Amino acid sequence: MRPDITLVHPLFICKDPVEEKLMTPYFPLGLMYLAAVLRDHGYTVDLFDCTFREDYREFEAYMREVRPPVVGITSLITIRRHALILADIAHRYGATVILGGPDPTGLPDRYLFYRSGGEFPVDMVVYDEGELTLLDVMRYLHAPGETFQRLEDIPGLRLRGEDGQVHATAPRPLIPNLDALPFPARDLVDMEAYRQAWRKAHGYWALSIINTRGCPYACTWCQKAVFGRTYRSRSAANAAEEMKHIKEVYAPDMLRVVDDITGVNRKWVLQWRDEVLRRDAAIPFECLTRVNLATEEMLSALRDIGCVKIYFGAESGSQKVLNAMKKGIRVEHIYQATERCKRLGIRTYFFMMVGYPGEEWEDLRLSVKLLRETLPDEFSTTIAYPLPGTEFYEQVRDRLMFESEWQLDWDYTAENRLLFRRDKYNTRFYRWVIRWFHKEWEDAWLAAGKPAPWWERVRVKVGLWVTRIMVRLLARVPAAATIRFMPAEGR
Repeated sequence: MRPDITLVHPLFICKDPVEEKLMTPYFPLGLMYLAAVLRDHGYTVDLFDCTFREDYREFEAYMREVRPPVVGITSLITIRRHALILADIAHRYGATVILGGPDPTGLPDRYLFYRSGGEFPVDMVVYDEGELTLLDVMRYLHAPGETFQRLEDIPGLRLRGEDGQVHATAPRPLIPNLDALPFPARDLVDMEAYRQAWRKAHGYWALSIINTRGCPYACTWCQKAVFGRTYRSRSAANAAEEMKHIKEVYAPDMLRVVDDITGVNRKWVLQWRDEVLRRDAAIPFECLTRVNLATEEMLSALRDIGCVKIYFGAESGSQKVLNAMKKGIRVEHIYQATERCKRLGIRTYFFMMVGYPGEEWEDLRLSVKLLRETLPDEFSTTIAYPLPGTEFYEQVRDRLMFESEWQLDWDYTAENRLLFRRDKYNTRFYRWVIRWFHKEWEDAWLAAGKPAPWWERVRVKVGLWVTRIMVRLLARVPAAATIRFMPAEGR
């Protein structure tokens, strides 16, 4: 039976060397929420998941055979190219094409004014939170004039104007009661493919869940499209009930809580713990929180219901750099949070960042000091890159090294080509800084008593010696004319 709408997830693991290496695929929760809401209102929904697909031709074959009248595609800036190719295919088979997600929300003109074969394949962009907006669009497309006379009457859209401008409809209020949303329609994906991919690569498999929407903090480099700087929670009981459902129906080995921030409301975390324990719904999980929120009480509550790993945006060991980023944390918070996690048996993962404007050699040394003294279990390092719509982007706009933002795109998820001129240091320097960080961290672990054979110790010592020499030499080389930034794995 032909569905009323097909939702498309345009991430191809086979086209992304970093994703292939990591092999930690999580299905598209956002699309699953859209599907669940539409099904609750009587619409039939397909989900075309590109995660394990080989090529665009598979989607073309699907469109040729099924011919859904409406196609909705989610997109991030890192997979924009895939999303637009799929949009063009859907358009050629007569579908109304709708784009949504963080990148279309932040940069709707990239989609609405994208041309292929002289035509505009994207008909509209759903802005911000999409469930109710897409539901209204489907009502309009199925019965024009019954609920809305024109697309322009539907809140939450960006449309292409004949004047060459993006036209915004009225803003749509964010959903106040997240408990009113049904659980994501996980049955629409090939769950066995995810299970096998995880188990083959890691020996276990993980699912994702989201309990809150938005982040109230103001980090200058963070693009807060879709949910913005709001913060809304499901009830603790509702979140615990979904964990119970996941445990009983899918039985994953691990859960990833994909909230922007866990624990903004510490009282909620305590309630969540009680509700999960009451239902015997605990599953080992990992989450992301801020070091200034990581109190003993909150971390203990998370541990009680299975938290085994926490991601922290540490970013830098320099207070000057943290202040420039408007992180709202102090270096001592990083030390305190790490010490508490170690005491409670929770693994830690740091996101670090280098190359932020104003960072100097001494700031990099402070980051090395932080890594050596806190010894996170894992970390990754990103070279600072300015995303459109962020304060960081505006700060360096006059130094961007391209003539038009339209030139920006990614070939794969971890390749970043946003460029800006720097007073000192070049890309090669920062690549060696990343190696230096890792060698310092490895050496510190060995110094702390981590067992390792003699040849491993020699490898680390030689590597540390080489990286220290290289970063000092490269620090004296004038900044290169062009800089290509590549965000780290896991970022």
